Amino acid sequence: MSLDLAVIGVVFAIILLIIFFSAVVLYLSFRIKETFRKETHKGATVVKVAFLIGILFLAGGVFYFFANTFSNIAAPSATPTPTATSSPTPTPTSSPTPTPTSTPSQNPLLTFSISAPDQVAMNSGLSVSFTINNPTDLTANNVYIETDGLFSDFIVQSSSHEISGSVINIGQASSGITIVNLEVISPTRARTYTNTITLNYQEMSNPLTETLTIYVRGS
Repeated sequence: MSLDLAVIGVVFAIILLIIFFSAVVLYLSFRIKETFRKETHKGATVVKVAFLIGILFLAGGVFYFFANTFSNIAAPSATPTPTATSSPTPTPTSSPTPTPTSTPSQNPLLTFSISAPDQVAMNSGLSVSFTINNPTDLTANNVYIETDGLFSDFIVQSSSHEISGSVINIGQASSGITIVNLEVISPTRARTYTNTITLNYQEMSNPLTETLTIYVRGS
């Protein structure tokens, strides 16, 4: 936009100069003609010719000056060539070394429950069962049940597993359910009998305990 305005200004200035220069030439021509109108000798002719030649040279110089100025304004300025910059090469970073995680203990996580009647008559038979559940694919080793004096009050008639003192030996408990069945005879004394039953195995974190309560009523 600024270049267009400059060109228009230069053209307008040239037009004004041509008009002014033409007016001056015409005025001087008429004055010279009046001055040398009656002069017919060669001196007057030489002066006229010299004046015209000077006017031509002056006009040529003025037009050359404005043409040079116009070409400098109209010529587009050179656009600087952008210098290519090299992008920085990324520095390779070493991948983080994974932190070793500790292997969880191979614990089968057993659970167990007790099934027995709440009350029974004196000196009568009853069934007691212990249900062991192994919800994992691991095998529990050295499994046994501590009965806490249960067998000193209730007389064992039969057992699905070996009994040694107050301990029921089970051995291994694989995935799934293991049931220990007992057939016992109730005491001859009427009262409430409470025993703490504990399940133990080799891989356990803490022993598992349940309470067995049976009320023996009189006849």
